Amino acid sequence: MKIKMAVLSAVIVLMSVISAQAEIRPQAGVESYLGPNKFFSLTPWAGVRINLTKKSSLLVKYYLHNLQYDYINDLGETVRRKARLNNFTTAVYAQKWGHDFYAAASLFSGTDDYSALALDIGTELRLIKRVAISGGLYYLNEDSILWYPEQESRRIAVYSVKGGFRYTLTDGLSVGPKFDFYKNSEQVNASSLGVLLQFVPKDPVYIHFLYYRYTESAQYKFSGDFFSLGVNLYY
Repeated sequence: MKIKMAVLSAVIVLMSVISAQAEIRPQAGVESYLGPNKFFSLTPWAGVRINLTKKSSLLVKYYLHNLQYDYINDLGETVRRKARLNNFTTAVYAQKWGHDFYAAASLFSGTDDYSALALDIGTELRLIKRVAISGGLYYLNEDSILWYPEQESRRIAVYSVKGGFRYTLTDGLSVGPKFDFYKNSEQVNASSLGVLLQFVPKDPVYIHFLYYRYTESAQYKFSGDFFSLGVNLYY
């Protein structure tokens, strides 16, 4: 207990020092997804961006994931599954040599003692004025009862490689393909391929439209077409 309090105190002191010397800006938004089996999620979020230098910043965010979907239970009945997840994320962003770099860590908790840890790293390289490519790695270790309500709780690790291409059509409007390849600790492979459209009507308002098709090697309930809409404020 004393160790935890010491760590917490050190974090508070560090954040106080950073806050006193750095510019702090608020951020917020809401994002939603629609998918197979009447999958629906709504995620409001809020956070702060702390400028560490002219080309680097620290982000601290809280997401509230509200999701629901239909599944067939052991009796062959269609049941509506609802869950709420808390997501605390810390990320570091930096710019150098024409690249944007980021590294993020997330802790989850929620319905039915759900818990998870996620690590995310990536970069975007601007090739020419209007063209950029991106890539990254993602790792998630989660309690699987969220997706398998009729089974005993067990932990599953998911590994992902992701990438994309972004073309700026005009100021405030860009479009490009995105892809992800997944493999989990139960030897299930999956992939998603889609296209992202981002619109910035006026800074700091960012609006995105995302479509992607998700496929999986196992007989899984979420294979199919997904749509996403997000409205975020990035100050």
